[in-house]
Amino acid sequence: MNYAEDSNRPLEILAFLAPLVLFYEAGLLFWLRSDQFVLDNKAHSGMVNFFRLFGVRAENLHVSAMSLPSVALVLTLLIWQIAARLRWKIRWRTIPLMWLESFALAAPLLVVAMVISRAHSVLAATQVGQTSIRSLDVLAKASMAVGAGIYEELLFRMAVMGGLHMLLFDVAKMKDRHAWVLALLVSAIVFTVYHPIRDATGALQWSHVIFLMVAGIWFGIIFQLRGFGVAAGSHCAYDATALLFLG
Repeated sequence: MNYAEDSNRPLEILAFLAPLVLFYEAGLLFWLRSDQFVLDNKAHSGMVNFFRLFGVRAENLHVSAMSLPSVALVLTLLIWQIAARLRWKIRWRTIPLMWLESFALAAPLLVVAMVISRAHSVLAATQVGQTSIRSLDVLAKASMAVGAGIYEELLFRMAVMGGLHMLLFDVAKMKDRHAWVLALLVSAIVFTVYHPIRDATGALQWSHVIFLMVAGIWFGIIFQLRGFGVAAGSHCAYDATALLFLG
């Protein structure tokens, strides 16, 4: 068994993330929904708006518009599986090891958050903007954390970091190592400014900026070295632990 290789195969990643995706979809239906709106994370809602802008009609796929990012994630992994001509057999013993690795890799970031002593305020800002996360119940907090972990990694690491590396390496012919470093830094910066980093007066909250840059770089390193599945799992593990136990 080659765990490092198996855990970076799209079929294993799909099996690993599928329960988390379904849990977040359940959250959108039940725990994050009110009479007026559905409370989702910015990465997810941004993807929904992206699909609407380009005329992707959810009804043609027999799903709700809120489920389009999940459909896109599944299709991306399946297309990767087909294009790479990989085996269609899941090594199920890989999946629990991916869970263990995800929590292990989330631990250093939790330490950083506690050292900065702003774990809760950072999480409140990154997940729900102006809505206080303290008003959410446990299931809503957990589903919000899972959604942020999956779709922020899909957006900032797979799309931004992976796409920029492709442009720098394949098109601009930059050295592979330099392309990865530059893509990592750019994705971390975009990840940081995507989150609320100013207080009510408009002043920068430098503790938030530092933490988010560290988090963006850390998740970028995990993505580069361990792949999308473990990066998303680590992000979910961090957010869930911080929201449920440090908040």
